[in-house]
Amino acid sequence: MSASISSRPIKVLVVEEKQPEYAPWFQVVLAGLNTDQFEAERVSTLSKAMVLLEKEPFDVILLDLALPDSAGIATFSQICVRVPEVPIVVVSALEHSNHALEVLREGAQDYLVKGEVDVKLLRRTLLYAIERHRSRVLLQQLSFNDELTGLLNRRGFLSMAQQQLKIALREDWELVLLFADLDSLKNINDNFGHPEGDRALKSIATVLNQTFRTSDIIARLGGDEFIILALNAPAAGVQTMMTRLQSNLDRHNSQNRYYQLSLSIGIAQFDPKKVSSLEAMIMEADKALYENKRKKRKSGGE
Repeated sequence: MSASISSRPIKVLVVEEKQPEYAPWFQVVLAGLNTDQFEAERVSTLSKAMVLLEKEPFDVILLDLALPDSAGIATFSQICVRVPEVPIVVVSALEHSNHALEVLREGAQDYLVKGEVDVKLLRRTLLYAIERHRSRVLLQQLSFNDELTGLLNRRGFLSMAQQQLKIALREDWELVLLFADLDSLKNINDNFGHPEGDRALKSIATVLNQTFRTSDIIARLGGDEFIILALNAPAAGVQTMMTRLQSNLDRHNSQNRYYQLSLSIGIAQFDPKKVSSLEAMIMEADKALYENKRKKRKSGGE
């Protein structure tokens, strides 16, 4: 356990509707988590959990799959997409245990059946979930992250994007994919040196992180190419997204008097009602990017 967690109580978000027939289970939860080692907060609906996760950080989530406003694996998917950095232990009644393998494949750290768990097992499960999740994140960072910018690399993007595409198909979510090139990287390298070119690439990574949500998938594919998959993003929100991106670029450029950073962007949208592959989306966005760059060259903007 890291010092940052071991030196304070472990924060657990319990997302569960208290039901009379599972009073013994709830007593186990209370006894197991209200200690010096754990600090638990409970909400009874998915919507309340989403609001709380926006406001407070948690170390682990104990999630019931059957809630008043959500049921089944969709409950897990929506929280997982919102806070992929937080490990989730799923709980459910015995009659719903057929969901176990499915949620484990989707990324849950463990699955508990109500009525079959004692205090000792509950505490151990949560501790192990945190450690397993941390180990998995470290391994992904080693193999999936771009060393220069800290963003995902091509391998990491393709792996995570394919997983999210499956969720989008199942949950009927719209996605937006943006393919972006940093304009004039060669000129920056030639005029100011390659270390400055590296700083420009890292600056773009910072701007992208400022613009998009933590649940969105942001990657550097290599060279001056970046790619973003915005999750659960309707087409109506694309212009707002682009305006926010330009605003963040302008803010960065106002602090740099030597050269200005700009991006050429191609956009592709995923509609779950019209099944499409990730490869097809990338090709569509790449084609739109090429057209954007062609127009810039024609107008002398690049």
